[in-house]
Amino acid sequence: MKKTIHFSGKLILLFFAVYFLFSSCSQTFNSGDLIFVASENSDFEKSIVEVTKTKDKALNFTHVGIVNVTDSGVFVIEAAPQKGVVYSSLQEFKDENVNGVLYVGTLKSKYKKYTKDALSRACSHLGKEYDYAFDFENDLYYCSELVYDAYVHASGDLHFFETPNMTFKKEGTDEVLPYWSEYFEKLNVSIPEGKPGINPTGLSHSEKLIIKPINP
Repeated sequence: MKKTIHFSGKLILLFFAVYFLFSSCSQTFNSGDLIFVASENSDFEKSIVEVTKTKDKALNFTHVGIVNVTDSGVFVIEAAPQKGVVYSSLQEFKDENVNGVLYVGTLKSKYKKYTKDALSRACSHLGKEYDYAFDFENDLYYCSELVYDAYVHASGDLHFFETPNMTFKKEGTDEVLPYWSEYFEKLNVSIPEGKPGINPTGLSHSEKLIIKPINP
């Protein structure tokens, strides 16, 4: 009897050890969370970082989406180049950004009341094209613009997230980076230098969010 009790005790200890191991590695998402990607795997991403970077390299994000948790699983609503505004599973989102570092931005408690309407608003844009011109006035969306629009519509507050003036100039100079000069020339639109905009890195610094790395 004593040997049986001793063996059972070991099994219980093993169970809790495994439980806590997997618990510490799991990631819990909430609807309305923002999922950020830090990546510099393309000229487009590198050029975004160049004009939006901060001193903290780990927080130089290049993409962001909105999480939706349902009975069927965890999904992400995002606006991405070549795809436009799409709705995909979290796993698909991770696979698309496998070479990036992912963080989650959770809204502080007093702002979570806007989640449902924000998701509804974001979903209303599904199928629309990507906003390559970074223009707030058209009916197209880039990643952080989609997030901004969703929460502004839900809250009724145009300043829910800050929209600083955009710049495409090389840091410390008055010279537009060659990449962006060519980029906007190909689009046949004026460079929106100094116009209101929003980017993933700036968005991540909002006092309304709590930012944490996503476990692998």
